[in-house]
Amino acid sequence: MAALSQIDFKLLLCLNALLTCKNVSRAADEMHMSQPAMSRSLAKLRELFDDPLFIRSSHGMEPTARAIELSQPLQCTLDQLSSLLISQDFSAEHCLRNFRLHMSCYASQAHLASIASAFYAQAPKAQLEIIDIRGKSLQHQSVQAIDLAFVNHTTFLPDNFHQLYVGNEKMYCFMSAEHPMADKALDLQSFLRYPHAVVTLGGGPNTPIESELCSMGKSRKIGFRTPHYISALEVVTKSEMFFSTPPIVPQGFAKQFNLVSKEIPLQIPAYRYYLSWPPTLHKDPAHQWLRELCAKAIRANLNTI
Repeated sequence: MAALSQIDFKLLLCLNALLTCKNVSRAADEMHMSQPAMSRSLAKLRELFDDPLFIRSSHGMEPTARAIELSQPLQCTLDQLSSLLISQDFSAEHCLRNFRLHMSCYASQAHLASIASAFYAQAPKAQLEIIDIRGKSLQHQSVQAIDLAFVNHTTFLPDNFHQLYVGNEKMYCFMSAEHPMADKALDLQSFLRYPHAVVTLGGGPNTPIESELCSMGKSRKIGFRTPHYISALEVVTKSEMFFSTPPIVPQGFAKQFNLVSKEIPLQIPAYRYYLSWPPTLHKDPAHQWLRELCAKAIRANLNTI
């Protein structure tokens, strides 16, 4: 094992990314490196630890026993190093940091303009990077890649993440103003008669609607799946599909897309929204400023519905 004075500590960040991603290309993207540079770092890591660390298999790169053994102490070491670099003095006006905010497509449409307006007014030299939440993506990310996440009560989060409740939002059923049900009361039979558009975060629909219908021994027909929120609105306005969603975004496009909304004929709990962040940033003054700014902007938006 090499002496500490001979170790390039960026290699430890590379190892952490490789352990998280189990893929050289994705680890390189996370570290903002080229794939050849990450491959060279892996070669150096193998020499440093005198172990292959990762073996190629039909399932991708599988960590060796030595790599698995290194995983937990490596994460603890990186967390401790991060805490050493946190400054106790913070000035938003002079801040040069890049803040990574993880949020869904819907959340970006609903709240990002308000967040960005307040962010750049106070921290004109800082950067805001938006990363799309997909399925269990937060659980598969290194904590070094997450500053703040805007999530709901169904989001899969890593262990020990802090949470701040910022409000809730009820779901409504949106449809074209030309839909046969647009001027009629929407009952359960009608709700299930027509196909539905669904915005996916990876995998099939797994929403409170599916859970409620399953408890009743019923199901709905999914006619359109898309990861893009606006495309769902565009399809709904030109079809007889329903689109069940919280209202902030579709209400903003109601006139453009000729949409109407109705109460969903099911007992569906409101989405509860939270800001979430890793414990390594809990006492960081810059992060405290960021989450207070985001919470204020989101709560103001939710209070308008």
